[in-house]
Amino acid sequence: MAGGVRSWLRKLASTVSRFMQPSPVHSATSKTKISQTNVKATDAQIYTLVGRRTYLRLDLDVLDNNLAIVRRQCSPHTDIIAVLKANAYGHGSVEIARYLASRGIGHFAVATPEEGAQLRQAGIQGHILVLGNAVEEEILALVEYRLTPTVAELIFLQDWSRAISKSKHTRKRHQVVLKIDTGMSRNGCQPHDFPNLIQYCLENNLNIHSVMTHFPQGWDNPDITRHQFNTFMSLTEPYRRLGVRLHVATSSANVHGLGTNLEFIRQGANLFGLPRDASFAEQVRSLGLRPVLSWRARPNLIKQLAQGRSVGYGNDYITLGTETIATFGLGLADGYDLLLSGKGVVTLQKDGLQFPVVGRVSLDAITVRLDEPRPLSTTYNIITGDFTSPNSVAQMSAVLGMECVHVVTRLTVRLPRVFVSGTRVEAVSH
Repeated sequence: MAGGVRSWLRKLASTVSRFMQPSPVHSATSKTKISQTNVKATDAQIYTLVGRRTYLRLDLDVLDNNLAIVRRQCSPHTDIIAVLKANAYGHGSVEIARYLASRGIGHFAVATPEEGAQLRQAGIQGHILVLGNAVEEEILALVEYRLTPTVAELIFLQDWSRAISKSKHTRKRHQVVLKIDTGMSRNGCQPHDFPNLIQYCLENNLNIHSVMTHFPQGWDNPDITRHQFNTFMSLTEPYRRLGVRLHVATSSANVHGLGTNLEFIRQGANLFGLPRDASFAEQVRSLGLRPVLSWRARPNLIKQLAQGRSVGYGNDYITLGTETIATFGLGLADGYDLLLSGKGVVTLQKDGLQFPVVGRVSLDAITVRLDEPRPLSTTYNIITGDFTSPNSVAQMSAVLGMECVHVVTRLTVRLPRVFVSGTRVEAVSH
């Protein structure tokens, strides 16, 4: 049986070898694309496919649902910039970008030129914006991979202009985004510097993709956010007649309908069904958005331990009686937080029955107290795909005292990512 599986996997790999080369930019990750096979999205087949008893499950049907909702929230002429920084918030940027491109998305945003180059090397052809504040050291990669920098300083525009003049692409194929700091006080030019920046672009025939700003309290302070929006619109109004395109709405502003009638909206968390934290989970759920990601696992070992046995490092947990302890082969190195030691919960996949994480979370293992011995083939949810379970991203964020995006962006490339649609596995990334 095992030999047959290995033979099947070798045949599958040979037919899709062009998708299996490690990225020179992100060599820690390799990508495998599976197209129209008989691989069903059952846990048993997936564990065998990925060669491990744990995996992240990315539901492309849920992503499609979220995308449709986001589209309905904005005007018909507004394009979506899909924000895929931090490996698409831990979801797997290459396969997510491929899927979104197949659904008509032509604009993407990342945080670094390295992230953009990875998408280019995977064959993504759309516009790729690099957020933040572009600096001189990034110019070579920006030009080579035709990435769109976000600019706040005249000196960068001058260096950029010289660099693209020597590029293999025409100047018109290189674009810039100008960012105005309306109150975040991080990246972006000061409002009084914006006229000089845009004037330099116009006088030197630099192709302006768009002008943007960013809101620090888009979720919970509509008054401050509205003031920033009005400041931004006043600054950019003189250039609208020249065809300059604008965007301000991120996932938070989009929920409140602010800036959704401009040329672009930037969407990351909403696409993946991520509220800011547990306090906003109901608001996001009421819109129809749902989490794309869940994390499943089987135990590697189950033991019956007598009373008084210590479990894990540091003697942090001592059995109170005869207890059933399951060891799962996942831990800190996969992104399961140390602070969940003695606080985390896993649930049965079939009925949601809850079991506590006991002992200290270690680099490669967690230990869970079960109610009784159960088959090793039983699947448990490490993270559920909802908003209310104690091991949902939203509720875990509350336990950990962080935002939802911080929970999922910690999920490392060591975890296999399996992309499913309906009953089929569409792609695997690991």
